[in-house]
Amino acid sequence: MGAVLVVLFGRAQLFIGFDLLRQTVERAALWLRGHRARGVIDSVGEERDSDSHRVYRPTVEFATATGELRRATLADTVTGRPRVGTRITVVYRPDDPEHVDAVGIAKGIGSLIVFPIVVVVGAAAVVLPIAYLLGLDGVRSWGEQAIGATIDWLEKTLGAPLGWVRDVLLDRFG
Repeated sequence: MGAVLVVLFGRAQLFIGFDLLRQTVERAALWLRGHRARGVIDSVGEERDSDSHRVYRPTVEFATATGELRRATLADTVTGRPRVGTRITVVYRPDDPEHVDAVGIAKGIGSLIVFPIVVVVGAAAVVLPIAYLLGLDGVRSWGEQAIGATIDWLEKTLGAPLGWVRDVLLDRFG
């Protein structure tokens, strides 16, 4: 039963990871092909995220390249309440000015950093339990080798000040 739960967890991580990649690619395409405009935040909606934390969704007024005045709600929420009247740069699809994103490099970089981590964790959580259940002996010895290599790395990197970490890991994983 535990292996099934780990595999389901891994599957969910893979879906999350590839959805992050899809969003990052869409955002990059928008930034490369979209039109930029200076806009003003004219209202802020308040919502709750999946963890019931308060998040905000700004609505921006901006002029398109043709001079048409548009008002659009940003696709992404933010954790800090933006002030009404704040000027921001937005990028929008030329053929769909309602699809607007705030220009900010941090969103793209964050996704690119998280993507490989989530995918590796997901793949390991799917593959390793299945391989272990199928009786592939190398999985257990590979895991033991990885733990040993991690302990050795911790010892070299952290040295004596955190020697207790090494002791705890050795007691726990042998």
